[in-house]
Amino acid sequence: MQELTIALGLTAALLHGGAYVLYNVQAKLGKSSPNAASWSIWAFLAILNALSYREMSGDVVATLQFFTGSIACLLTFLYVLTIGEFSKLKPKEWGLFALGLLATLMWWKFRSATGANMIVLAAAFVSFIPTLEGVWRDPFKETPRPWVLWTLAFFITTTNVVLRGANLIALITPIVLILMHGSIAVLSTQSRKARFLQAT
Repeated sequence: MQELTIALGLTAALLHGGAYVLYNVQAKLGKSSPNAASWSIWAFLAILNALSYREMSGDVVATLQFFTGSIACLLTFLYVLTIGEFSKLKPKEWGLFALGLLATLMWWKFRSATGANMIVLAAAFVSFIPTLEGVWRDPFKETPRPWVLWTLAFFITTTNVVLRGANLIALITPIVLILMHGSIAVLSTQSRKARFLQAT
């Protein structure tokens, strides 16, 4: 069982990293217009998520995907600096940054990694809303492949948390992230794009 869960953790991490590679290729091909300022906030939140999830779950293997994600998010931010623009942070992004600072304070002052992780999860949810709204209105705003890989990686991590007997609260983050990433994957499918073209 130990070998299986380690393999699952590594698989989730590889899928997560692979999805970032696909996303960056899309950005290079001009299929998206990333903003370096936005990615700076997401990188900060991803790092905070990985560290707080590790302490909350007490499980390094179950956290492999999140550590991979934080590194990939930071590298994406550095890449976007070379191809995108660094515009001023919008009020929403300042709000996300404030939530990140609140999570840091919660963790430092009250020694609550769980509280910090839930705040970061709330920030992640808020940051998803514009993408979700955009792809709901126009499925061509995203391509499903990276979102499918992210969704699959979070599903594997959720399974791993169960198999490794981690505390139940550690299931909240990967399950919510399955729903968030999976919704983008579904809304950007080729079949939905075909229906969108027929309706316009």
